[in-house]
Amino acid sequence: AVTAPTNYNLRVVETRIGALMLAKHLNISEHSACANADPLTFKTVMDEYFASSYPSDRDPPVLKWTKRLTAMLERAETLFATHPQGFTLDECADYLSISASDLSRIVHTDRFPVRTDRFKLLQRAQHAFSEALRVVKFRQVCESGDTSDGCFVALGDLMNQSQDSCRDLFECSCPELDEICKIARQAGSFGSRLTGAGWGGCSVHLVRQDGCENFIATLKQEYYSRRFPELGDDELKNVIFATSPSSGAVIYVFD
Repeated sequence: AVTAPTNYNLRVVETRIGALMLAKHLNISEHSACANADPLTFKTVMDEYFASSYPSDRDPPVLKWTKRLTAMLERAETLFATHPQGFTLDECADYLSISASDLSRIVHTDRFPVRTDRFKLLQRAQHAFSEALRVVKFRQVCESGDTSDGCFVALGDLMNQSQDSCRDLFECSCPELDEICKIARQAGSFGSRLTGAGWGGCSVHLVRQDGCENFIATLKQEYYSRRFPELGDDELKNVIFATSPSSGAVIYVFD
């Protein structure tokens, strides 16, 4: 794709460089889990750091992941906040004590060519860890058993925070998605965010079942009819529709 070197590919490379630098910052870069990882990811760094530093951690899952992700977010900010405008490739390589060409090879810029002067490692790390933390909090709300409006407000707030982070920190939204989410919230959505890789594509909205019909009508009128007046109702049915959350894919094992 024409924009891949400044969008999707760049995020892949930024998070990989960020993981390498964070592993060194935490003194675990020589651990086999990190040294042999190809590619090294923020998730691998977090798992190895806590496996080696807190091997007997037996907290319940939600509490465990909340503590771990919060800690990693703090450590990443400590490391990357020195360069809020981003690191050059040479600065990243110098921190890792390797050449710029070796760093490019390690993060596979041959497969993910990029075009940039600076890698925004602070913002990408902030998004990665805070987004995972929002998933944990979303799960916590869902498992609470609460079906009041407060539950949906809490879930919607997390979705809205996610969209803000995608737009401002990971920079994978676009003006069209931002506009759709704004209209959706004004039309009654508890929360709205992009879904998928970003830079266009789809959005998802948390809406009351009894308000779905009016919500869809508002989106059609306020966004699609104005931007795409040539689309008829039958065509719009294929791009905007209601669905319900489910437990997703499962594996059944029979003895």
